[in-house]
Amino acid sequence: MADKTKLEAFNAYDFDSNDDWKSHLRNVELPAGSAASAALQKVKAKWYKKNVDSDFDPAWIASSHSSTATGGSAAYSSQQQQQQQHSSSTTSRPPPSTSWRGASSQAGSRQALSKQLNLAILQAGVLLLALLYLQPLNRGVSAWAYKRLAMTLVILQGYKVYGANGGPAAWNTAAITAWAQRVLVTSDAHYLILAVAAYVNPPVTLLLVPYIVLAAYGLADFVSQQYGSHPIWQRYGAPLHQKMLAYYQKALQFNAQSEIMLGFQLIVGLLFPGRAPLLLMAVWQVLRLRFWSVDAAVHHRMVWAGLDQMSGRVRQQVPILQKAVTFGVNFFHAGRQ
Repeated sequence: MADKTKLEAFNAYDFDSNDDWKSHLRNVELPAGSAASAALQKVKAKWYKKNVDSDFDPAWIASSHSSTATGGSAAYSSQQQQQQQHSSSTTSRPPPSTSWRGASSQAGSRQALSKQLNLAILQAGVLLLALLYLQPLNRGVSAWAYKRLAMTLVILQGYKVYGANGGPAAWNTAAITAWAQRVLVTSDAHYLILAVAAYVNPPVTLLLVPYIVLAAYGLADFVSQQYGSHPIWQRYGAPLHQKMLAYYQKALQFNAQSEIMLGFQLIVGLLFPGRAPLLLMAVWQVLRLRFWSVDAAVHHRMVWAGLDQMSGRVRQQVPILQKAVTFGVNFFHAGRQ
């Protein structure tokens, strides 16, 4: 029988902050598709027994997995929530929240609330500017809103990255390199890169999709935490928020699909005026990073596995496409961290 105390300790363990775990996971090949979450749990359980609690039995995970994993394991969801921090990239609940919100001590509660409020204001700005950009009535307003939206995204993602990781220990090459290696495995850093690329390139609507989704979750999570007892929220906001939580994993999968679709859209765009080669390179570098990152790998690999199955027959009939796929596979493996 599983030791509930030890199992709870395992589920609560902060894998995200352990560099040894992250280094270990980057050398593990996870299967694609729906089996990825279960495989990740097994890898975590074995590593946890070896490095944290020798009395922990990985078999306990198998007995509890069916009740704790829907659309992905609970522990993996917790890890994603800590890294994405979009409510505080990503609380210990299914919605994306941040390590800032996880710090609930009385001493830091005021500072944590201030950071959460700053994030909520920026997320509200993202949603408002996105609406102004997407409105079809005035192109001038759209162009004005996009530039300010891109700048807001840079500020938001930079704030998240600094809030979760701080700055380099020193301003020398070695310290900056070590800091960059630690930061570049996180979703917030990936989205910061794309935000900068969005700011310096012409508008690309598909690029905005993940930011809008994460901002909506982050803002809803903040309002729920701060005003959850208000009658208006309980009547109108809470039911919608619960539905959002139920679809959180699907929302992350949708983000992964939109990010990969963006990569292919930019390739096709090279054939037309208005091509954006610099944005193309930035997006594919980020896609490679996300393929190997702890918090995005499962969803991205599921999308790639689906594309592989869908394109199998076509690639058999058109050999040049298989050569392009082989080139892409080599490109991704060359970026393994």
